[in-house]
Amino acid sequence: MKYYVERAESGFIGNCLLFWRKGGHGYSCDLAEAEVFDDTDPSFINITSERKYRVWEKDYIDACATLHVDSGKLNFNRAGIIYDESKE
Repeated sequence: MKYYVERAESGFIGNCLLFWRKGGHGYSCDLAEAEVFDDTDPSFINITSERKYRVWEKDYIDACATLHVDSGKLNFNRAGIIYDESKE
């Protein structure tokens, strides 16, 4: 079985969970950046022995995931057309 590890102590960013990032490089809300663990992986066993982490089955989290837009990645100068009621 495969798992994601959430840093439960950190709470949320908006309403998104923070997951262990690939390579142990911090945490991320983006599942594409999240480490996927196998329950036989020694690092998984080490990490999950600490109470600050919560383990989730990958299939379950993937089924609950939704696509969202990170406003920090937007260039607001490229914003779309603004509706103009005066042109009706």
